[in-house]
Amino acid sequence: MSTPCTLMRLRDRLNLPWLALLSGVVFLLSQTLILLTLAPLDDPSALLRMQLTYTSAEQYLAQFAAWEHDGLLYAYRDHLLPDTLHPLWYGLFASTLLAIVLSRAGASQRWNLLLPLPALSALLDVLENTVQQLFLANSASITDALATFSWLCSSGKWLLVMVYLLAIIGWALVGRRR
Repeated sequence: MSTPCTLMRLRDRLNLPWLALLSGVVFLLSQTLILLTLAPLDDPSALLRMQLTYTSAEQYLAQFAAWEHDGLLYAYRDHLLPDTLHPLWYGLFASTLLAIVLSRAGASQRWNLLLPLPALSALLDVLENTVQQLFLANSASITDALATFSWLCSSGKWLLVMVYLLAIIGWALVGRRR
């Protein structure tokens, strides 16, 4: 009979500094590759604006048409390849960091409820990327409903990232005082 996976067991299993280091390096390499792939767009805010404000087919079609007109749509399309595995890397990195800081700071078990957040944000990222790939494969698939779904996934992802980053920073500061 196997032992059930509890949040405390998850915290113990993720409390591995070597895994945090390894996944952190892979995350940084992946992030760098994505940024280099997107560099030709010349407007880093365009991608964030698209993720956090586009809720209609019209907005996506206009942005894709502008990038196509400027010969830049390839950069957006190409970033989706490394972005396919990127959620795995940042999810693992954030999960291990969270487990480490919670353990070192002596946080109570109730804080273990935060441990699934990086995996959930990674899942939302995968869903968002899947919709974007669909949009690029067939512009007729761009509907207001899918644009809104992509926005919900992206907004949820970024909200969860902010929550667990604040938790990591906060508990790291508590741990330093110990």
